[in-house]
Amino acid sequence: MRRSTVPAAVCGVMLAASAGLVPAHARQQPTRGPEAAVRAAYDTALRELPFADTQDFADARRGFIATLPPRDAGRYGFLDNDTPPDTVHPSLWRLARLNAIHGLFEVVPGVYQVRGFALANVTFIEGATGLIVVDPLGSVGAARAALALYYAHRPKKPVSTLIYTHSHSDHYGGARGVIDAADLAAGRVAVIAPAGFMDEVIDESVVAGNAMSRRAAYQFGAPLPRGPRGSVDAGLGKIDSVGAPGRSLVPPTIEIAAPLDRRTIDGVPIVFQLTPQSEAPAEMHLFLPTHKVLNLAENATHTMHNLLPLRGTEVRDSRSWSAYLNDALERFGAATDVLIAQHHWPVWGRDRVATALANQRDLYKFLHDQSVRLMNHGYTPAEISAQLTLPPGLARDWAARGYYGTLSHNAKAVYQKYIGWYDGHPANLDPLPVSDGAKKYVEYMGGASAVVARARRDFARGEFRWVAEVMRHVVFADPSNAEARALGADAFEQLGYLAESATWRNAYLLGAQELRQGPPAARPSTLDPEMVSAMPVAMVFDVLGTHVNAPRAWAREVVVNWTFTDTREQIVVTLRHGALTHVSGKRAAAAAATVSLTRAAFDALVLGRQTLAGAQTAGTVTVTGDSAAAAILFEVLDRFDAGFPIVEPRRPQKAG
Repeated sequence: MRRSTVPAAVCGVMLAASAGLVPAHARQQPTRGPEAAVRAAYDTALRELPFADTQDFADARRGFIATLPPRDAGRYGFLDNDTPPDTVHPSLWRLARLNAIHGLFEVVPGVYQVRGFALANVTFIEGATGLIVVDPLGSVGAARAALALYYAHRPKKPVSTLIYTHSHSDHYGGARGVIDAADLAAGRVAVIAPAGFMDEVIDESVVAGNAMSRRAAYQFGAPLPRGPRGSVDAGLGKIDSVGAPGRSLVPPTIEIAAPLDRRTIDGVPIVFQLTPQSEAPAEMHLFLPTHKVLNLAENATHTMHNLLPLRGTEVRDSRSWSAYLNDALERFGAATDVLIAQHHWPVWGRDRVATALANQRDLYKFLHDQSVRLMNHGYTPAEISAQLTLPPGLARDWAARGYYGTLSHNAKAVYQKYIGWYDGHPANLDPLPVSDGAKKYVEYMGGASAVVARARRDFARGEFRWVAEVMRHVVFADPSNAEARALGADAFEQLGYLAESATWRNAYLLGAQELRQGPPAARPSTLDPEMVSAMPVAMVFDVLGTHVNAPRAWAREVVVNWTFTDTREQIVVTLRHGALTHVSGKRAAAAAATVSLTRAAFDALVLGRQTLAGAQTAGTVTVTGDSAAAAILFEVLDRFDAGFPIVEPRRPQKAG
């Protein structure tokens, strides 16, 4: 079984492979073992958490049918040991072992899941004549392998319906691995999604795509080695996908718009419950009354989730999130025998389902209400996160612990949702840029050598958070300071070992790795062809507007008509004051130029596969009027660096 080492969300974010691309001050240095403070924290966790409760392991293995051998050639074989190593938090080790259980599982007769082939699960519901597929994983290869495994053990009915529970790429990216293009074109496959699905996909995966992809490398830990001193998990599952990489996007043909929508799909009754602005801006639950199965998508998994993931998104509404779970419990709880989600493993039994749902409901309401309470007392985000502690009943519930989200950064997200980034202190209105401020900090603290010497003493006392903070200042003041880089990496490493959260561990350990090895080699970011082809033309121009380099463009003013010969669309595009705007369905009489082309030719221009001049020569584009005016748009677009630095200063932007 071949597995890609990089999920779709962070595809292409890799470390420099050549020694020539790594700065001399940042060559590989050996990792350290755990300090005494780390071992003490592990001992406390082993005493205080209910490790004797092994019900989750029984649930994760229940209904197992088969898997694909060999898996990873031992890539996660190190997790076979039930004794946690001295470099992984025991609670995280437990979750990582659970997420390593993989294969095809029967939930109930007629409902099956493939788990462990990618970050998410795919659910198969057997209809009267066809197969209903829920969330086709994040890559085409993984989806294809999961469907093949299902077909090897169940009737080979054609896929008749594809359902997306929400707008995150690990739940839709494998669509073309389970549905045939000809069947889709002929209308033999329905694609169902919650209202607003496409808008939210584009906003998250394209508009903020470059920054989010780079930060996702820290959240998911893709560039880290797998093992007890590297990445062990991503909180929601394993990031390595079965099969060849490659993401697809098939737009929905049916949107669920009513808060509660009852339908019969290929003989299977399904109740859709919309849950907008919960774990995703466009998300929904599914209840299967005949099977007595409730699918809560990603709103109730076996972890505290994120209100604001480390990769970045819009802040999620934990109050509404809790309310949707409460509504699901009230509407469906008494009729539910099995609770499933599109990550992790099921929960069986009505009493256990009710408890699991109620605890998740309470968790997100607690996060919201207590963060707001302390906010209204005047506490700042850091002060709120330092004070909050989970209630004992939730702290001992494995599914409420912070493997993916954490109490600390979720509390800060609630603050941000209501009153934004500014904590109210005037000194924080307009602070110095990080590098400029770092130089002043280091100067005030007696110079880099003095700072490093004092930080070494703090490191020996186990004050890793403080050491990481002060080394950040030294590195940003002088990125060539090898001592500061090494000590900062050591502090990050110990914080990674301490972290119960998989995402925090990944971020700390990747920070340590990049301080030691240097950032990834500079590489231009490119738009995803699947995304571009799925976007309406007006939305593509909106995305291009975010690439306009305003200083390079603001002396230019141009109006261009765009006419699409195959779709009959017309759009007027104006570049003025460095801002790109557009009006659909019109032509401007005073436009400097009119560009006529097909949508495919337009996509080729946007993706950089063809220049405007080259397209004119090839005859795929016709320009009437001033061709130079039409070309200005593409001359003022920025190219983003897919591997921009995070733990050291940003490289100066090249002119032009």
